[in-house]
Amino acid sequence: MLTPAQTHRRYMTRFIPSITAYVLLLVGSNIVIEQFQPQGAALIALALLPALAIVAVIWSMGMWVIEQPDEFVRMRMVQAMLIALALTLSVQTVWAFIEDTNMVPPRPRHLAFPLWCGGLACAQLVLRLRDGGHHGD
Repeated sequence: MLTPAQTHRRYMTRFIPSITAYVLLLVGSNIVIEQFQPQGAALIALALLPALAIVAVIWSMGMWVIEQPDEFVRMRMVQAMLIALALTLSVQTVWAFIEDTNMVPPRPRHLAFPLWCGGLACAQLVLRLRDGGHHGD
């Protein structure tokens, strides 16, 4: 069994390269698309590159949950993830219904993960305040 410190270290060795790849691939693919205006498979590949990096970020977060030896810390993270999921699904669903009326522009679907991350940060803060900032901080 890993210690919390080992779990954190493993998480960071997965997360930092993944999020760095996301930023670099997002910027790079946008530049290439703008400069060269690729078509077909090349355009799809360029669009997929940052998405694959986000999948790696999500995987690193999932592995943290699996490897976290502290049951309370793991439970609190899963609760925060579920709250973030509920917020994301709620915002996306409400926007979609309003979008159906043509009163708002199409929702930026690629922002679902950043929205979820914002919800995760808010949920973690609320849970930490609820728990008095104890255990696992």
